[in-house]
Amino acid sequence: MPDPAPLGVVVVRFGDPDPTEACLRSLAADPSTAPRDVAVVDNTPGGGSRLAAPVALAAEVSLPHNPGYGAGANAGVSALREGRCHAGYVILNHDVEVLPGFLDAAAAAVAGGAGAASGPVYLDRRDGPLWYAGGHLRILTGTVRQETSPAEADREKPVAFLPGTAFVSALRCWDEVGGFDESIFLYHEDVDLCRRVSAAGWELRFVPGMRAIHKMGTSTGSRGRSAFYLEHMTATRFRPYRSRIYRAYLAGLHTPYVVLRAVRVLAAEGEEGSGKARALLRGHRAALRSVLRRS
Repeated sequence: MPDPAPLGVVVVRFGDPDPTEACLRSLAADPSTAPRDVAVVDNTPGGGSRLAAPVALAAEVSLPHNPGYGAGANAGVSALREGRCHAGYVILNHDVEVLPGFLDAAAAAVAGGAGAASGPVYLDRRDGPLWYAGGHLRILTGTVRQETSPAEADREKPVAFLPGTAFVSALRCWDEVGGFDESIFLYHEDVDLCRRVSAAGWELRFVPGMRAIHKMGTSTGSRGRSAFYLEHMTATRFRPYRSRIYRAYLAGLHTPYVVLRAVRVLAAEGEEGSGKARALLRGHRAALRSVLRRS
């Protein structure tokens, strides 16, 4: 029997090298037998400091500016494809650490016919709070609901949403949908990708063996709801949806919510809240402009 095709693993880095090095150490420590080619894409403007990589890298890509998470992931896949054919591509945020068996579970998922798959994601440590155990899209609000029940983390199942934080895509699925939409700078690029994968007839699957730890917000301040996070999360809210009518519906639904949220942040946080409130409103203005943009 021929050797199985390796997985391509893309780690998208930004800023401080420490999280990326921890991510690479976790890949090196994974005892999975699945062969792997690892690439690091540096989105740090001007290039980040040199990595002490504990694994041999098949590719290192340094982008001259930060094009966004999705574009960085696409660049890593392109770099890996210059070498050899892969069974699929694992995409990891730099602040993710995979747990033992992650790569074997990912390889089995794509070999079993899944278009894309992800598994339980825990915050900060392996016994930390469960952040993702499956996801659903709420059509009435255009938002995502993530399961956080430990009981759900042990059950393999089809899902409607996988987080871009840590997932695998089968080669044929990635090629068919074209990877991430690079016009989405940050946030909701994973929702957009999941919707296109499902529309192409591929299954999104939750796989319990694909366990990972997410040290969330090391670059964007998402854990503390930073102004940067609030602006970009709000700006891309409608982008995964192709129908202008549906985007207009969402605009009408979300406008009073965003305004109310800005008022609450300002009232609760004073001067610091004023920056966050302005960020919310800037983001929502960008979202409203996207309503009229062609699909």
